[in-house]
Amino acid sequence: MVRFGPVKLGAAGVLFVGLLVGALDPDVGKAVPAGLSVLGLALYVYTVGLEAGPAFFRELRPQLAVMVGAVVALVLTALAVGLIGSGVFGIDGPFLAGGYAGIGTTTPGLAAAQAASDDPTQAATGYAIGYPLAVVLTILFVAGIAAVRNWPGRRDPGTGLPDRLVSLTVDVTRPARWADVPGVASGELLASAHRPAGGTIHIVVDGDPGPLAPGDALVLVGGPEAVAAGVAALGTEAPEHLLDHRDVVDYRRILLTNPDLAARTVAELGLGERFGARATRVRRGDQDLLAHDDLLLQLDDRVRVAMPRERTAEVTAHLGDTEAKVSEVSAVSMGLGLAAGFLIGIPKLTIGSTVLSLGTAAGPLVMAMVLGRLRRTGPLVWVLPTRANLTLRQIGLLVFLACVGLTSGYAFRRDAFSLFGLKLLLVLLLGAVLSYALMVLVCRLLGQSRPRTMGLLAGYVGNPAITAYANSRVSDSRVNTGYATLFALAILVKIVCIQLIVGL
Repeated sequence: MVRFGPVKLGAAGVLFVGLLVGALDPDVGKAVPAGLSVLGLALYVYTVGLEAGPAFFRELRPQLAVMVGAVVALVLTALAVGLIGSGVFGIDGPFLAGGYAGIGTTTPGLAAAQAASDDPTQAATGYAIGYPLAVVLTILFVAGIAAVRNWPGRRDPGTGLPDRLVSLTVDVTRPARWADVPGVASGELLASAHRPAGGTIHIVVDGDPGPLAPGDALVLVGGPEAVAAGVAALGTEAPEHLLDHRDVVDYRRILLTNPDLAARTVAELGLGERFGARATRVRRGDQDLLAHDDLLLQLDDRVRVAMPRERTAEVTAHLGDTEAKVSEVSAVSMGLGLAAGFLIGIPKLTIGSTVLSLGTAAGPLVMAMVLGRLRRTGPLVWVLPTRANLTLRQIGLLVFLACVGLTSGYAFRRDAFSLFGLKLLLVLLLGAVLSYALMVLVCRLLGQSRPRTMGLLAGYVGNPAITAYANSRVSDSRVNTGYATLFALAILVKIVCIQLIVGL
């Protein structure tokens, strides 16, 4: 929780406290149960994979060039760290592998380095030296990118996603077809309620209110700019909001907790056919999304619905709206997913003296990415409610880092504060600067925008603290989409590179 300027370690603070306590006595680490760190790591990577999987597969085609560039940058960095550290300074592979995981702030990478090392404490020492270095340097890189104003981003004009959504009523003053209104064809504007001239208010259940005539009133939903363009095309902003007539219509956010509706689209909710209602927005975490018919829903979404007042109770019961279910986790689906992840982590590939495997770090991650993309298989819902996912992720990360810190503290005390530790720090500093500079260069050469470059760098390094800092410097949804594009891929590539470095 302690902030050092713009840097806050977050969950990684547990690692350094564990190192401090473990450094007090060599017997401290012996009291840590052997399988506890494996359980913590499995929970962390599995929940990360469930969330990152859909974004990874969605961005695979449009961002393939960026992904390939990131892989090349990570491999070149691994070569530099390995060759300079081993060939010039004579540092053993496990220290370098842990340090490479540290400058990539990848916790699963640390686990892979420990699993491939004869002495896991060596990898933990390297990680503990590289991690704070990575956070500080990456934030400096992000700050430098934010300060550059002449950043064209010729191949990344924008996502079209507004920073916020608004709704207001327009008084129609000229005839128009809904399909011709600016923003409708591009999906930036929705209509939720309509009152024909001299008629009564009704919900626009199918998305098209039909021909619009002077005297009509229509509720528009979208980003501020899209709504303003719609008002300008149709008429003028009305002095009263149609949805304020609560004796006729109702609108509210309803928590989606019905497991039968998880991983369904907005259209598959059947709100229009069954209740004469319409979903207009979906609140997911801190983001508001327009409720297009093809938008996939997940448990814990808050769906804003406009509906006839007399159908409110039915719509609420249909979606669930049960707070207690927000934290429920299916033991069957999660158990099967984790078991499958452990199984695909078992096979090994031997290349010379190096043994490669997905292991307990990447196996559950890869499986969770696939299951997160599938979302459900028949009655089995693979995805978790957002709040449950974040809670399990945090617990898993804290448990794993605490175990690593306690078991490695005494070795860290012996190795880090010495001439050897200074040499390792120098190698990691060179590797980190090279790595981040290569990634920024890739983004510039591929025409990525400044906000997306900041997000891609944060995902490339893999630290949410960097994403938060980037969001504080620029308000643009491309920061988060860039982070999601590379986060899971970078972890997998780093795990492979780490196992190669250990063999040096």
